[in-house]
Formats: sequence, C-alpha cells, structure tokens
Amino acid sequence: MENIVTTIIMILIVACMPVVSKGEEPVDTVKVVKKADEVVVTRKGTVTRLEATRMDSLQNGKYYIYEVDVRTSSPDEEYDLPDLWEMKLPFLPNDCDSRNGRRLRRQLTGFSHVYWGWRFNYNDRREVKNGFEVGVRDLVGVRWDHGPQTVGFSIGAGFGMMRFLAQDGFCYAKHGDALVFRKISEGIKVDKSRFDVWRFHIPVLLDVPLGKVGNFSIGGVANLNTYASSKTQTISGDERESVKYKHFQQRLFTADLFASLTIEGIGIYATWSPMSVFGGGFGPELKGWSIGVDLLTF
Repeated sequence: MENIVTTIIMILIVACMPVVSKGEEPVDTVKVVKKADEVVVTRKGTVTRLEATRMDSLQNGKYYIYEVDVRTSSPDEEYDLPDLWEMKLPFLPNDCDSRNGRRLRRQLTGFSHVYWGWRFNYNDRREVKNGFEVGVRDLVGVRWDHGPQTVGFSIGAGFGMMRFLAQDGFCYAKHGDALVFRKISEGIKVDKSRFDVWRFHIPVLLDVPLGKVGNFSIGGVANLNTYASSKTQTISGDERESVKYKHFQQRLFTADLFASLTIEGIGIYATWSPMSVFGGGFGPELKGWSIGVDLLTF
C-alpha cells in the first residue's frame, strides 16, 4: 500500500506541474503518505485535489490534502508580458519576430536609419552651394508595437553632420560671432572652403510594415546643433594656407520632417527642414531639403 500511495502522489505532481521550458525539470517531492488507508483524487474545473486518509493506533483518522490549480496560458499571455523588453540589434537574432500578440510590446533597437544624402538649400542661399549630410538617426531607441508585422511607434537618439560648400570665388570667414563670406583675391586659389554643423538627432517615427520585407517610416526629427566650424584652405604660388573658425551662433534647436521607404533594410529617405540654420543675423538663413540612402538596420 505504501508503494501505491507514493506512486500516485508522484504521478499527480508530475502531471499537474506546468511546463515552462522545453527541457526536463527535476521533480520535487511535496509529501509522502505511508500506509494510507484511502486515497481519493478529485478534479473540479482547473483544480485537482488529492485526499489521503491514514488511521493511527487509536483509529483516529489523519487527513492529508493536496490541491493544485492548473491553467493553460494563451499564446498572447505567454508572449506579450506587460513588462516584456526585447532587443532588436544588428547581427543578433530575435526569437520573437515570428509571433504577434494583442498586448503592446517594447523593443530596444539600435543602428537604424543610417543615412547619407544630398542637401539642397533654398531661402537666402547667398554664396552657399548644395552640400551633403551623413549620420545615424537612431543609434539607440525604443519601439512599441504588437508584433513584427504591425504598425509601430519609435523614439530614439542618434547623431550626424551636414556640410555646406562655398561658391567658387568665395570662402567662409567670421565677423564677430557671425558667419560671413569673403571674395577671393586674384592670384589666390581656393582648394576648399566648407562649413560643418554637428548635431544630435531625436527621431519620433511611425513605422508601417509593407509586407514581410518592406517598411515605411514617417515622422519628425528634432536636432540639437551643438557644434559648428568652418575651414578654408587656399593656395598662393607655392604657399598653402589653412584657416579655421569655430564658436558660431547657429540655431541650437531645429526640426525636420522625415520619411523613408526601405526594402530588405535598404531604401531612400527625404527630409524637409523648414527652420533656418542661422537666425538673428548670425549667418545666412538657409533652409533646405535632402534626399539620400537610408539603411533601416545592418
């Protein structure tokens, strides 16, 4: 009888334990009732109850009761936990990418919207050529969605720079804290004259999946223009001279409208910059738009 009771209890424990992993787990012995006179196993709904009765020498009954409530979680409950954080980074697989759920999930993202493009200036161009820009808009960020094939919202942080070239025959200079242009004297050749603005990006985007391989992103990008400098290199005969200026009064904050279309992570982007680079008479009030190559994720 002792062996029978022990076997029944062990089978019940194993059968009622929820499976939480694919591998086998060690079995814990909850209670061993030796020489039980009666064992009753009942089930009501999701609750399984085991009662074991054993009489002592005075014929007084001792009762041992064990209950377990087993409920099967839905796929959404197993996958979309309220505090679930996932990671979607370059070269690292994401095991959850093939499943959708009703609950909102969060993803830590990185190295998204790496870009290189041409910038076309308008509005008070003066002696400024078109230039280019390069950077990564989403070096690290957070994305909220319901699965890989659902519309998502993301916010991130990145950095980049844009370069403006001077027209032929002119070079950048500085007057006080303002950026100005100087006409090149005869006999002097300008090797290069450029003005650079380094900035941090804060993109706030709506991401719309296009099938299994495409993505459309649209939103705004806040820019913190933290550093600007100009460099001019001239050649006069056998002499080469380089002049660099910094500490300009560019706008600290600007904002762009942004949109991109990618297939298999490679695509194009376009931005419009309605805010000028300079204000208050500290330089040309350049505005512009740009178009270029956008890499959603390496």
